[in-house]
Amino acid sequence: MRGADITQESLFTIAKLDDFVPANHPLRAIRKLADTALLRMSALFDTVYADTGRASIAPEKLMRAQLLQLFCSLRSERMLMEQLGYNLLFRWFVGLAIDDPVWDHSVFSKNRDRLNAQAVTAEFLSEVVRLAEKQGLMSDERFSVDGTLLQAWA
Repeated sequence: MRGADITQESLFTIAKLDDFVPANHPLRAIRKLADTALLRMSALFDTVYADTGRASIAPEKLMRAQLLQLFCSLRSERMLMEQLGYNLLFRWFVGLAIDDPVWDHSVFSKNRDRLNAQAVTAEFLSEVVRLAEKQGLMSDERFSVDGTLLQAWA
């Protein structure tokens, strides 16, 4: 008997985003490195953000999102936000729950100056690279460059 082509959403689900990411996916190792680096930078984040006022988006999530943007060669924050809207791997990496709303792309432009003024972004990338080298995850045997991105990220 032929089954019906019907999609019926369940009212509740117990699946976690982690369940959708393969155990051997390369972003798992990178997420661990990023989380370690971000944990070490927690005191720096405390100095950059005010003690009072409305809570912001966690800088750790913004930093993981920017790292993902670099790795996946996404040309803009708009494209990154689009991916975060439907890509479960991206949501898992950044730390957004499956039903969390996606931020407006302007969140990055508003926070970029704050993070760059304190050299937070440079510190984060340096720490991730240092940890990757320490764990033997980097090699100088191969090297490739996409020249279109160099000027944009300079």
